[in-house]
Parts: sequence; structure tokens; C-alpha cells
Amino acid sequence: YPDTLVHRLFEEQAARTPQALAVEFEGARLTYDELNRRANQLAHHLRGLGVGAEQVVGVCMARSPELVLGMLGILKAGGAFLPLDPATPHERIAFMLSDAAAALLLTQAQVCTRLAALAVRVICVDADWGVIATEPSTDPNEQVTSANLAYVIYTSGSTGVPKGVQIEHRSVANLIDWHR
Repeated sequence: YPDTLVHRLFEEQAARTPQALAVEFEGARLTYDELNRRANQLAHHLRGLGVGAEQVVGVCMARSPELVLGMLGILKAGGAFLPLDPATPHERIAFMLSDAAAALLLTQAQVCTRLAALAVRVICVDADWGVIATEPSTDPNEQVTSANLAYVIYTSGSTGVPKGVQIEHRSVANLIDWHR
């Protein structure tokens, strides 16, 4: 199995095809180079807020380039992302953030007001981009190994309380390798 990190695989692709389209959604477009540089800026910002290995960071955003940017930035910071659907009831989001011991929550301005009462620091990536953009756009130094968490995803809870499933970088890298 490949002994690598999810974001390293992305960085390798960005180096091979920097001007190729990486993300496109409703007219918004980012090349691999643009997405990589922005994710690096977000990663440096998150590190400044204490995100590192095994630190879970929630991501509650509508489908958009910012959603991909948020997940990639968390991985590059060394953290693990916890995907949260903005349509999910507030109580369930609060439960998952607490259960996963998430220190931060990345979101967008359109979702931010709905999440303001949560007991976690909320960062609106789009509204706060002016501050985030002042960070370096270089790849951050590595803080994790392939055995560290990449993301945590919760079960539906249909048989009781939802349970978090922890996925390591090497598991995702193996899946990507299989898909290739």
C-alpha cells in the first residue's frame, strides 16, 4: 500500500498540471496551482490557531470550491476534517463536534449565523479570507504520517447514537491507488 498522505498526492498532481482545472462549481473555477496555494494559506492560518496532528476540524459548508479548499487546508495543516452537512439539525452538528472533540469549525458566511451558538470557534472561510490570504502560500512542513487521521465521518445513528468512524491517510491513499 502507498505510504503517503492525501494532500501530498494532491500536491504531486498540482506540480504536474498546475494550470489544469481542479475545481469548478456554478461558474467558480480554481486551477490546481490556485487551489494548492490557497489551501496552503488556510493551512498556515489553521496551524496558527493550534491545528496539528490528530486535531479534528469541522467543515460545514455548502457545495462550493471553498468546501474543497477547507478540507484540503485542514489536511495540509496536519488535522483531520469532519464533514458536516449545513442542512443537518443543529443538535446533531453540536453532538458530532463535541463527540469528535473538534476545536474549530470552518464554514461560509451564508451558513455562519446558523452555527454561531455552537461551543466551538467558528471561522467563515469566505468572510475571513482577507486575513487568511496574508499567510504564506508555500506548502507547510509535514506534521503527520500516513497513520494519522485524514477525516472522521459519522454513521447515521439509525440504530442508536451516531458513531464516528476514523479514517487514516494511508486508507484513503490506498483507495486512490486502487482507483488509479
